[in-house]
Amino acid sequence: MVRKLFVLFAVTSCFALSFAQEGNSPSEADMMKIWMEMSTPGEAHAGLAKMAGEWDCVTKFAMGPGQPMMESKGSCTNTVVNGGRAVKSTFHGDMMGMPFEGEGLTGYDNFNKTYWSTWMDNMSTGFMFMEGTSTDGGKTVVFNTTMDEPTMNVKDKPVRMVSKILDENTHVFESWDEIGTPHEFKAMEITYTRKK
Repeated sequence: MVRKLFVLFAVTSCFALSFAQEGNSPSEADMMKIWMEMSTPGEAHAGLAKMAGEWDCVTKFAMGPGQPMMESKGSCTNTVVNGGRAVKSTFHGDMMGMPFEGEGLTGYDNFNKTYWSTWMDNMSTGFMFMEGTSTDGGKTVVFNTTMDEPTMNVKDKPVRMVSKILDENTHVFESWDEIGTPHEFKAMEITYTRKK
């Protein structure tokens, strides 16, 4: 509780300092109102919460442009966390005959009006952060980010990730790669089907 109060005090102090520097001094009540609005889950968070549950996953991936898609199976558990502010994903499966596991968080930033997502798995010691937007109320979110490609000694490779909610029991995640070709190619597609 003390930590929460300290964080709240630090944030409201930053708000007050920034307003004071601009010659505007909002009241403490105004600052608290803004803080509550920015920290309260909304429609975007409710949309993400629909992804909660147990899922069977089929992953298709290609090693490069023009290469055949390989397929593997797995499962994913999505849990709403932090009072409805994010969805935690825990994935288990196999990749090229090896055990694969990963974890991610996906949420929506009320202040910046952007979706965000993190990812880390046992195929890398790296960490991925993505920001994205939607033009259809969150059914399709397009994330743009970069990732490293150690096998080609490439850092900060541009990647586009697309999350599509097809219906309450199906969603698809795509990864589009720009390396090695003047045109992007679909490097990966995961189809999530809700377990019955």
